[in-house]
Amino acid sequence: MPEITLVRHGQAKQNATSEADYDNLSELGRTQAKWVGEHFNKLNLSYDAIVTGTLNRQIDTQILMDIESKTPVIRDERFNEIRLYDLADLIKMQFGIDFPDSELSFKKHLNFTFEKWENGEILNPPETFENYKSRVSEGLDNIKDLGEKILLVTSGGIIAMAIKHTLNLNTEALGNCLLASYNTGVTKLLYYDESFVISQMNALPHLETPDRWKNRTYT
Repeated sequence: MPEITLVRHGQAKQNATSEADYDNLSELGRTQAKWVGEHFNKLNLSYDAIVTGTLNRQIDTQILMDIESKTPVIRDERFNEIRLYDLADLIKMQFGIDFPDSELSFKKHLNFTFEKWENGEILNPPETFENYKSRVSEGLDNIKDLGEKILLVTSGGIIAMAIKHTLNLNTEALGNCLLASYNTGVTKLLYYDESFVISQMNALPHLETPDRWKNRTYT
């Protein structure tokens, strides 16, 4: 039964204003990546294949985790994050709505963005919503054949779509999954009876001790 372990990248640069600016780990993000890797190595985990997207923050997280793979690491752009900053710029330009400045406004902004995006109301998006759905679904379907244990280091929007696909959630729930995604959160999918099931979601076993609790982050 193939198992895909999805790990979100560590905390990215704070107060970023663009895709490029956000695509760098913060110092805490680098530490988070080392900690989750240390936890996996204490359990003597090894993987038939390790896959990441092609973004700096994903690749750096995987390297800092320092996990053994039986085959060369695969970089697959299907697991790159959705371009939320670019979408936010389009939302401001086309609908006059500013980038959010609080957690509550971010939730409303994200739900609005996903609704307009899914309905095809955002002109010239970086990709269609349908492409976002299909690349995640097809990517997971492909990498499940790489072995019994696969590690995928990716981003919150990809993990959220994987959960949506697995549980058949609506788009508002997709946004909620993305908002709740911890940096270096660990989600596990099992491929069983020709479909994926979730065996673990957004866990932080490496940040459970009281001295590390404050190091839980979302952005």
